[in-house]
Amino acid sequence: MSPEEKEELIVHGVRFAFRVHQFAGGFDVDTMRAFQELREKAGSCHAECDVQQNKLVCSSSSRRSTPC
Repeated sequence: MSPEEKEELIVHGVRFAFRVHQFAGGFDVDTMRAFQELREKAGSCHAECDVQQNKLVCSSSSRRSTPC
């Protein structure tokens, strides 16, 4: 399983858990805080991945003398 597939599986699992808990009566404060932390970490991870991919695209295109 590729890292992208693992990440997608985790995201689906978190979304499922979120929906199940909402259906079962909601969340307590600690659970909401944990989901907020996951959301923030996922956002920063995606931003970091975008930066890394942009660097790879720029470095590969610079070899072809094409500006970013």
